[in-house]
Amino acid sequence: MTLLDQLVKPARCDAAPGQGRPLDLTEPDPWPEEVDGDALLDEMSAAVRRFVVLDRFSADAVALWVVGVHAFDAWTIFPRLLVTAPEKQCGKSTLLDVIGSFVPRALSTDSITAAALFRTIEAARPTLLLDEADTYIRNREDLRGVIDSGHRCDGGVIRTVGDDHEPRRFSTWAPVVLAAIGHLPGTIEDRSIKIGLRRRRPDESSELLRLDRTKEFERLASMATRWAGDHVIQLGKSDPAMPADIFNRPADNWRPLLAVADAAGGEWPDRARQAAIELTFDGADDESSVRVALLADVRDAFAGRNADRLASEDLVAHLVELDERPWPEFKAGRAITKTQIARLLKPFGIKSGTIRFENGRTAKGYYRALFEDAFARYLPPPE
Repeated sequence: MTLLDQLVKPARCDAAPGQGRPLDLTEPDPWPEEVDGDALLDEMSAAVRRFVVLDRFSADAVALWVVGVHAFDAWTIFPRLLVTAPEKQCGKSTLLDVIGSFVPRALSTDSITAAALFRTIEAARPTLLLDEADTYIRNREDLRGVIDSGHRCDGGVIRTVGDDHEPRRFSTWAPVVLAAIGHLPGTIEDRSIKIGLRRRRPDESSELLRLDRTKEFERLASMATRWAGDHVIQLGKSDPAMPADIFNRPADNWRPLLAVADAAGGEWPDRARQAAIELTFDGADDESSVRVALLADVRDAFAGRNADRLASEDLVAHLVELDERPWPEFKAGRAITKTQIARLLKPFGIKSGTIRFENGRTAKGYYRALFEDAFARYLPPPE
């Protein structure tokens, strides 16, 4: 036997030639001492930002998601983590490597079929890290269906097996991270916490990740295991308060992360809710979320003026004054326009028209009555 054969034999795991290797999934050992959740999240968020260029809201969301994975059985719904970038070399794979060092039973792949995915989940319940997802998911309805169904603990698919074609149910319930350039199908994005990356500028710094030097990550993973084990019952019973504009599917996605933040304490309840608001309504590419955000701010505009009608120009003026919302820099750094407002409201059946004010002035705008149905269907009751 050659020296090379001696070196690679352990890595072959006694697999038959051409038959691949068994899955190698590891669980972190729980930290031997009680863990401060506040300090743990601080360290984990900071560690993410050491190796990947991203904003603090995204780093906080990653830290919360990772700790939530360690308490995965506490949840009935758990979001996917979707890492996107406009181009290559933005740090997607590096972020997946960092996350993979933190989570239990990490399993990374650059491609997978629907059958392999649900059979792997049923057999091993890994934390799946699906890199390059844009290359094999966008046009695969069967694969998309498996990923969508695993958003809930009762998610699964039914397939026939054996010579007798016996119907059997396969669970699809597992934590999943996806990394992609651009967008994935809307049903996947709707079930995800979205993390947007950008290429590092020359004046921005990040450390090179060495996968052979991850002792710090192993320590944090061990601490997360201990903290989650100590708080799993509390987390499962938690019903955290949501920011006013986050409800329905986004609220389902953020509930586990906010529960982790509330249990950790310190600044994290506020930090988590700031991240939820920022990441849910960041940018204008997800028009469904943006339209709902617009409805909420239009309702506030009517209420703030105690008015039953608003001119389009007055509505624009109100929106661009909201510094924490997307409207001041809606497209390419420019404020939202009357035309863009009209386009966003059109799917709700709301159209602008000529309205008359008590002083005899006429202008293009909206009557509040046109919004009543949309307010009732898409917004929570006003406080």
